[in-house]
Amino acid sequence: MRILSILCLLAMTTVVALAQNPEQEICAKTKKFTEAIVSKNLAILDDVFEKDPTNIYYDINEGPLVGFDRLKRVWTAATTNFTISKFDFTDDMKIWVNGNDAVQVGSWMQVQENRSGQGRDIKGRATVLWRKRDGAWKVWHYHASITPPRGGQRPPQ
Repeated sequence: MRILSILCLLAMTTVVALAQNPEQEICAKTKKFTEAIVSKNLAILDDVFEKDPTNIYYDINEGPLVGFDRLKRVWTAATTNFTISKFDFTDDMKIWVNGNDAVQVGSWMQVQENRSGQGRDIKGRATVLWRKRDGAWKVWHYHASITPPRGGQRPPQ
């Protein structure tokens, strides 16, 4: 019986340790964000981004976006003007954590279709700065850009 109690305690300790791993928390939040964008659930923005009006973001189409309200308007336009059927960070995503600060870098891809039915696949890179406040990781800055095709050719518009 004592061995069973020790095994249960070890299992619970492992689960708690995994749940508190900052890299895993950020990965999970990133996945939740990309899935919510595909489903047009913009409430995710409140969970992922700080609401500081001085934070600055650089999106693929414009920047700087100053403040949360401006960021929200851009994502609203993106999900209104396009159907985003796929949005993922790729396997090269890396996260470095230093206390309550984290840097996330990596490639991402989206599959979009505009209102007239024209589709496009977009590949890009992003640098995302996270900060943990009040027990929650939130983005306070990101810079996303489209990866240009090799050979200097422009993608079809």
